[in-house]
Amino acid sequence: MIRRLFAALLLTSSLIPSAAEATPFQSARIRRIVDGKEVFINRQPAQVNQQANQGQEVSTGLSRAELLFDRRALGFLGNNSLIRLGESCFRLQQGQVLINGPQNSCMGSKVLGVRGTTYVLTTTPNNEYQLSVLAGEAMVSDEALPDNGDEEPDILSLYPRLNPVIGFGSSAWGSNAGGKSIGEAAGLILGDVSFFLPLKQAEGSRLTYSYSTASTNFDGFWGASTELGYKWFDPNNRSISSLLVGYDGWDSQTCFHSQLAVGGQWDKGRWQFGMNGGIPLDGCANNLGYAIGRVGIPIIDLGEQSVTLSLSPYVLHGIGNNYGGGRLGVEVPIGQHLSVSAYGQYDDLLNSVVGGQISYRFAPAGSFINDPNMAPKGAVSPLPWQAKGGQFQTAQPVQLALGKTTHQKVQSDVPSGLISQASDNAVTIKAGNEALFSADGVLLSQSRMSQTRYSQLIQQTMAGQNLLPESNLISQTYTNLYGIPSPQILGILGSDWRIAARTPFQRLRGSDNLVVPDDKLPHDEVKEEKEEVIYVCKASKTDYGPPYLYYEQPDARPVTFAEATRFTASSKKRASCEGKTVDFGENETSPEILEVKKV
Repeated sequence: MIRRLFAALLLTSSLIPSAAEATPFQSARIRRIVDGKEVFINRQPAQVNQQANQGQEVSTGLSRAELLFDRRALGFLGNNSLIRLGESCFRLQQGQVLINGPQNSCMGSKVLGVRGTTYVLTTTPNNEYQLSVLAGEAMVSDEALPDNGDEEPDILSLYPRLNPVIGFGSSAWGSNAGGKSIGEAAGLILGDVSFFLPLKQAEGSRLTYSYSTASTNFDGFWGASTELGYKWFDPNNRSISSLLVGYDGWDSQTCFHSQLAVGGQWDKGRWQFGMNGGIPLDGCANNLGYAIGRVGIPIIDLGEQSVTLSLSPYVLHGIGNNYGGGRLGVEVPIGQHLSVSAYGQYDDLLNSVVGGQISYRFAPAGSFINDPNMAPKGAVSPLPWQAKGGQFQTAQPVQLALGKTTHQKVQSDVPSGLISQASDNAVTIKAGNEALFSADGVLLSQSRMSQTRYSQLIQQTMAGQNLLPESNLISQTYTNLYGIPSPQILGILGSDWRIAARTPFQRLRGSDNLVVPDDKLPHDEVKEEKEEVIYVCKASKTDYGPPYLYYEQPDARPVTFAEATRFTASSKKRASCEGKTVDFGENETSPEILEVKKV
């Protein structure tokens, strides 16, 4: 009897799913509200961080909302849209929603299932469903995708992360201070090495970093610079802001210079508005403080980057005075790794200065970005353009595991098409394609998205929203399907942010480590003017012989040293016997210093 009871308990426990195995997707938390406050849960006004649970509705008016489904998937709910949360899926009853992650959607009796995919689902006036896949693949079948056996990770942990970067380069500058030719008066050629280290990254849009450089001219001169900075991306206007504080130190022939560096910059649409400065911390007589503004103007688009013209007014402070000037520069990116810059400037202290910099940067990890959404595990890639021989090697729905950065697939010889028939009751829609389904989930039509349509979906659903974990993947998908996106699309997908986040602040350290030229420093006469020199005028030759050798006013006759007239001057160089002769003007005299008094 006891054995039968124990067996029954075991059987019963095996039929009841554990909490860990229970079907997720039963709640949606509002993370962000865009374009006003018209977001509702069960028709009641909702606020950020408020949660909707199974059986409840989330809807919008003129606003849009970002939703977090059980920390497994993210959704962007469009304006005038409504979804109802179910036990294993949600139903879009009106409007449009974008989903990134394994969030199932029910269409009539069919289930739209994905893993690690980004898709857009839209209702039509005829109560039909338009399914558009931006990245990965989606499957519509009679039942939800089976669990792949791995615990799904937190979707917020899957944002791309920046890797450390090492740089090598050379910088040079020359000046014509003092009327000399460029490079003759002052100048320097440096070899540079740098290290960029991301310290803390948050959801792909906030970064704390350190950046350090060391430089030398291989002839006794050396310098070092380090800074701590913070950068963040604002999805409302797709702007990028930066702040930094740092220290610069460099050696010179007479003194070791050090300065506190501070700066900030604001980027939008590849335009740059910034300011930085240096505050001397040393006691060097030729130190310089400076403040420089900067406006960067994109003049030529080079795909994901632009050639930038910079206009930079500045103020120098040294030797007790302020000097205004201006700098004109140009920065040219040559691919992701190499960049070249040149500039010219003028002010009344340094006169004309020209310089430039060339740098090569690479990531020891092999890539600037570590994107868990793009790291395939296995022989096949989830991206359609990477399928061998133009074929998808799957006969099953794509299993894009969000955990452990894997994409699992089952190999097959099914030809690549817009939509593949996974079984009699299931179809798979690939990235770059869309399909129309009836209200019951029956496939009505299929088509490949045009570049215009793909761009339109990105603008409609993602503009003004936070970056998605798969934003970088969507950008790469777009590039492989249609070519480099427009700067506007790249801005929405965060490409500009990911480049700016790993690019050092434009401080031009070699050119900013300037000092007061020697010819502009106060000379020794400043000290000599504080002296009192006593002297007499001695004849250079005479016919009388000693002791008649010195000048005496007013009759100009030769006298002895004791009788000689004493004169004073403010310095030795100013001691003069001009016009003072002896022996009735026949014998010239020269000064003989008797005493120097400090005043």
